[in-house]
This record gives sequence, C-alpha cells and structure tokens, in this order.
Amino acid sequence: MENTEPAKLFDIWTGYSVLSAALRRKVYLQLGRLTYFPNIYVVFVAEPGVARKTQAVKYGVELLSTIPEIKMSSDSATKEAMTDDIFDSGLDALMPDNINLRHSSLNIISKEFESFLGQKKENTRMLMALTDLYDCPDEWSSRTRHSGSTKITRPWLNLIAATTPDSLASSLPASAVGGGLTSRILFIWADRKKRPVAIPSMTPKELILKDHLIKDLYVISRIAGEYVMTADCINRWQVWYDQFDEDESGDRICTDKSFNGWYSRKPTFIIKIAILRSAAESDTRVVQWRHVEEALQAVRDVELVMGNAFKAIGKSEITGEVDTVLQLIRSAKHISEKQVMTTVWRDIDSSKFDNVIETLIKTGKVKREYIGPNKEVGVWYKSTE
Repeated sequence: MENTEPAKLFDIWTGYSVLSAALRRKVYLQLGRLTYFPNIYVVFVAEPGVARKTQAVKYGVELLSTIPEIKMSSDSATKEAMTDDIFDSGLDALMPDNINLRHSSLNIISKEFESFLGQKKENTRMLMALTDLYDCPDEWSSRTRHSGSTKITRPWLNLIAATTPDSLASSLPASAVGGGLTSRILFIWADRKKRPVAIPSMTPKELILKDHLIKDLYVISRIAGEYVMTADCINRWQVWYDQFDEDESGDRICTDKSFNGWYSRKPTFIIKIAILRSAAESDTRVVQWRHVEEALQAVRDVELVMGNAFKAIGKSEITGEVDTVLQLIRSAKHISEKQVMTTVWRDIDSSKFDNVIETLIKTGKVKREYIGPNKEVGVWYKSTE
C-alpha cells in the first residue's frame, strides 16, 4: 500500500479486517468461561475526500475476492436483508477433531456506512441486530424477507465501513453513543492522506508481494480450531488486566465520555487483534505475549485519534454547525462576524447562526469582541483555546 494515498491507519486496519474476514467463525480463543472470536467492527471516519477511506476499503475487498468461500455483502440496506445474507453464508468447516462445524460467517463491506445503517429515526432494529451479532451467539433468531422467522446457527459478522463525522451524526442517535453498538466499534480517524499519488501503479516488486499475500491469505482462510495462549502470555495478560483501569481518571488516552462503554471492551479488542497478529504470522494457533503487545500498540494508535469520530454527534440539532463554526474560528484565531457568515451562509442561516454563536460563547470556547486585531470596529470572534 506504500504507493497509494489512503492514510496509513486505514491501510493497517484494512489489513486487520481482511485477516478477520479470512478466519471467520472457524477459530476462537477460550479464557475460562469467556470465548473470543476474531470478528471486528472497523469504521473509517474522515472528512470527505481528505484521507481516501473508500480507496482503502476497495483494496481490501480486492484481496478478499480472491477466496470464493469468504462471503461478502455490501447492499444489506435493512435488517431483514442482512439476516438473509447471514443465513445464505452458512458453510461447514472441518475442525481439527474431524468434526464438521456449521457456521454462518458474513463480512459487511460498506463504503457509505450511513446508507447501510439508515437514518437514526428508523434504524433502531439494525443497531440492535449489529450489537447482538458482534458477540457471536450460538444461535440467532430473526425475521427474513422471504421465509418469516429464521434461526441461524453460529452467526458471525465482520464489518468494515467508511463514513464522515456528519454522516455518522445522521445515522447514530445521541442516545446510542457511549454504549451498545458504538462501544463495539473501532473508529479509525484520519485527517490527511498518506501522500499524493497521481498514478497509483504497482511496481513489479509490489505485484510479486501481492501474489504472495493472496497465497498467504488462502492458507490463513484454512485455519480452524482453538487458539491458545502460552503460559507466559496468560500470566502477563493477568497482570495487565488486573492493572487496567477503564475509568476516566485511569488508563484512558481518549477522555471523551462518549467512549466510556468502549473502554470497558478494550481488553476484548486486544484479544481479538492478538489472534489476528498470530494468524498473520503462522498457522500454529498460538498467541504469544508479543502478539498481545502488538495488539496493545495497534489499539493505542486508534485511541489517540478516535475522539474526532463523534465530534458532530450530540443531542442538539445544531451540533454539527457548532463544530463547523468552532473549527473556523480556531483556525483563524480572530475573525469578523461578516467573514464567518460569508463562509457558512450556504449551510447556516442567520437565526441558526445566532444560536450557534451563543452556544460557543456560553461554553467558553469563543469570545465576542467589538474591536478587531487592527482596531477595526465591528463584531469579532476569538477562540479561547
């Protein structure tokens, strides 16, 4: 992916999603009474056009499409359609004990996540279904479009999607942020592309590498059975887990309260990624401590930027506009009201603008002044941050 434009984080997490898609519900890791499966929900978030999020997804799909047994869906616009797709994805996998395991593993590929979820006034059932399926129940009952209520054996759902902050706000009600589905999603934020590449051609060396990766992916797609941690890994994981503090005053990199529920699931993310790191390296089905350390770093890289994903989501109807005006004032540092209105008039009328500005002033993020930086008389706004 070096000779492409998508942000590096998008490249990395496309890779994780591809690994997950190849493994499916044929593998798992057991820790006491807890069973971990390698499915992940990955959502790329960036402003339109700036980080090439849909390109990253496209490149991942190219690799997955080389293995016919990997079931993909991109057009499940309703819960019923998604249920049909999961039901139709059923396959038998030969496990190490020579027993056939029936599983229904589906990969959702969505270049416009908001289209897949639907508008927040009518997508409650879809959000609940995605929440239920993340935990991979042994059996899941739901209604399909064609055959009424259907029981699906061992459903497994993996998701990679792309969206913008504003589109995310149009799909997720404020009440859904912080728990439920959003606490199960790895929100990958980027604000710039890796580098400009006018013609993203593949070099002969890259073509050979891609061929090797496709062959590797095929081997990975054949892995089946239980993953185990080494004794050293189990001991170190116990120490890490006992010391992990998910509270805001503890080990949190992202202090946004919207991620309270996310932090309670951070250990689960780490285990899932550790399985993927092991699978990328060999087919021994052994998780070593270095795989966990690599997973810890991968998740940390997400934490550093994920707070940007929810910046347009809130209970207020003007949350997105407030953020837009705030960013404008921040970047200008000192700007006249006329300049602000000239910039945003297509999206914010004068009455809404008054509401937006008063909100920013009362939160202390913006200060109103009546003399500009060069002694011009008028209404001016200054960022206090």
